[in-house]
Amino acid sequence: MQEYEVRIDRNKCIGAGSCEKVAPDIFSVDESNKVALKCAQAGAVSLKIGSDKIKSAVEGARVCPVYAIGVIDKSAGKSILGIEPEKNLEVRKILAHYDSSKEWQMDPFGFFTIKPFPAEGIIKVRYYNAKHQLAAEIAGKTAEEIYNTICREKLVSSLAHSAYLGSELQKAEIAMKRNLPYVQDDPLDFKQS
Repeated sequence: MQEYEVRIDRNKCIGAGSCEKVAPDIFSVDESNKVALKCAQAGAVSLKIGSDKIKSAVEGARVCPVYAIGVIDKSAGKSILGIEPEKNLEVRKILAHYDSSKEWQMDPFGFFTIKPFPAEGIIKVRYYNAKHQLAAEIAGKTAEEIYNTICREKLVSSLAHSAYLGSELQKAEIAMKRNLPYVQDDPLDFKQS
């Protein structure tokens, strides 16, 4: 059986917990809000694993926002992650701009309406297909579970539309939690809180 080693750098760890979410069989966040290795001695910074755990270890390492986790192929003696965070690239400087009157395009898959229901603690989303027919209703408690469901169900085809949905759903979730009025496409009015 192929042998691998998972290594953690607790000094780099910021306690985001993403690794634990995607690979709870290998990673946990301890009482000091730092990554720890399950099935390893307390305070251990490395853990030998076999091929049966490699997929989970790689997924956990790749979601770490500060690259505090490494996965090493013991026979080759190098990382298998295929990432190079230490390699410096020339950073492009881009000034954000957007002119909706010129750049906006309808998603060929359709569109959504969003409405929070604070009394029920849910957000309801209606999906209308390209022919403007109501084709699906999605209900959830958080923006994250709703937009991931929309993507999983393949109800969007455009990156811009996906980004828009994430933004609007987050606004709807904030409005619901803070008891603010929510109108799709309008900014939230925090003066009413």
